[in-house]
Amino acid sequence: MKNQLVVVFLFGFLMSLLDETWAIEPTIVTKTFTSSQALFANPERGWITHRFSDDLYGINSLRNSAEKLSLVLIKIDISAYKNSSHIGQMKLTEIRSALNNCRQQGLKVIMRSAYSWDSVLAPEPKSIATVQTHIMDMKPIYYEYEDIIVAVEMGMFGPWGEMHSSYFSTTNTEFYYPIKTTALKQVHSTYMSALPITRSVIVRTPYYIRQIVGSDIPLSSAEAYTNTGKARTGYHNDAYLASSDDEGTFSYGWSRAKELTYINQMTRYAFFGGESFGTPNSKYNNAQNAMLESKQQHMTYLHRDYYTPIYNAWGTSVKQDFTRKLGYRFELKSLSYSQEVAPGGILAFSLKVQNTGFSAMHLTRPVNLILDNGKTGSARIKYQTTLSVNPRNWTPEGNVTSIDRKLRIPANINQGVWQLLLILPDSNALLQTDVRYTVQFANENIWNADGTHVLTKDISIRSSAQGSRTNETKFQEI
Repeated sequence: MKNQLVVVFLFGFLMSLLDETWAIEPTIVTKTFTSSQALFANPERGWITHRFSDDLYGINSLRNSAEKLSLVLIKIDISAYKNSSHIGQMKLTEIRSALNNCRQQGLKVIMRSAYSWDSVLAPEPKSIATVQTHIMDMKPIYYEYEDIIVAVEMGMFGPWGEMHSSYFSTTNTEFYYPIKTTALKQVHSTYMSALPITRSVIVRTPYYIRQIVGSDIPLSSAEAYTNTGKARTGYHNDAYLASSDDEGTFSYGWSRAKELTYINQMTRYAFFGGESFGTPNSKYNNAQNAMLESKQQHMTYLHRDYYTPIYNAWGTSVKQDFTRKLGYRFELKSLSYSQEVAPGGILAFSLKVQNTGFSAMHLTRPVNLILDNGKTGSARIKYQTTLSVNPRNWTPEGNVTSIDRKLRIPANINQGVWQLLLILPDSNALLQTDVRYTVQFANENIWNADGTHVLTKDISIRSSAQGSRTNETKFQEI
C-alpha cells in the first residue's frame, strides 16, 4: 500500500511539472511603432548654454526654446580666491543657489571653475596644493547636487579654464602652451576624490587624457563605466571644427585622422562636448562635415550660443537635426508580446529599441515596465518592475537592440484588459517622480504627461488563458 501511495504521489508531482513545463503558452502578437521627428528636451544631452553662477538669466525659458535645452554649463569665477587657502562661503552659497535654481527649472548642469574668464596669462595660484584645496572645497556641493550634476569640466588651469596659458604650462611666460603632465595628474586625481564615483571629469584635449592615464590606448568596452580614472574621464573641444588641428586641440604629434580614430573609440563610453569656432562654412565646420564628425566623435553636448554664425550657415534643417541627434535619441521599433495571459501566468515580451542619436547615454537609469488597469483616481491599480537592462548599452553602433524577457503576472491580479507602460525615470530618488528628468522616446502617440510610454493597451488577463501559472503575487522577470 505504501508503495502504491508513493507511486501516486510521484505521478502527481511529475504531472504538475509537466503541466508547468509543457503547457501551451499564449499566442504572441507583434505591433510596430512610428518614429517621430519632434523636437523635445531630454536629460543629460543636447544643446547647452553657459551661465555664470551669479547670473542665471533666462533659464526659465530654456526647456521650451527652439533648441529644447536641458543642460546648462555653470561657469564659476574663483578669481577672488587666487591668494586664499579656501573658496569663501559666500561663493559656495552662490553656487548652491545657482544649482537649486537649475533644479527648479528641470535642468541638469556641467560645471567649470576658473581663476579668470578673460585673456589673462597664468591667472591661477602658484601652488598646485591651493588649486587642489579649492577643488576639495567644492566636494560637498558635488555630492549635494549629484542628482543634477552630469559632469565637471576640469577647468582650473589658464584663462577661461581652457587648460592652456597657465602658470603650470610647459612654458608659463607665453600664451597657449600645454599644461605639464605632473600638474594634470595632480588635479585629475583630486577631482577623482572630490566627485561622486558616478561622475566624470571632462578635460580639454585627448592628448591630456593620454598623459593622465599614461597610455595611448583609448577606453575600451571592458573598461567602460567602471570606477577607474580612465573610465571617468571625458573630453571637450572649445575650438570644435575650427581648423585641421582645431586651433591646437590636436597639436601633439598626431594627425587629425589619428586623433579622430582615438576619439571615436573613447567617446563610445565617455562624454564629449564643446563649442564651435572658426570661419563659417569652412572645410571642417560646414554642415555636411559637422554632421559627419559629430556622429564620429559621439557628441553629447554643443554650446548653442557660440558660434552662432556657424550654425546660421548650416541652416534651420541641419540645426534641428542637431537638436534631435546630440547625445542619445531612443526610438521604439516593435513589440512582441502575449496578448492574453492568465493570473499567475507568463507574459512573453520582446521590445526592439534603436538609438538614432550621436552618442550613448552615459549616466545609467532604471528601465521600468508598468502593468496599469487604465483607470483613474482610487480605482487605478499599477504593478511595476525594473528590467535587468542597462540603457547605456543602447548605442548608435548597436543598430537595433532587442530586450527579450519573460514576466510573471501576479496571481492575485484583477481579470480584465490592462495596459503595458514603459518609463525611464532618473536614477536619483530626488528626481524620479519629476517628469522633466524622464527620458522621452522619439515615437508618435505613445508619450503620456506622467513620463510613461504606452506600449500596448490590450493585454487581456483571463483565468481561461492558456499557459503555465503559479501563485506568485509579484510582477517580475523570471
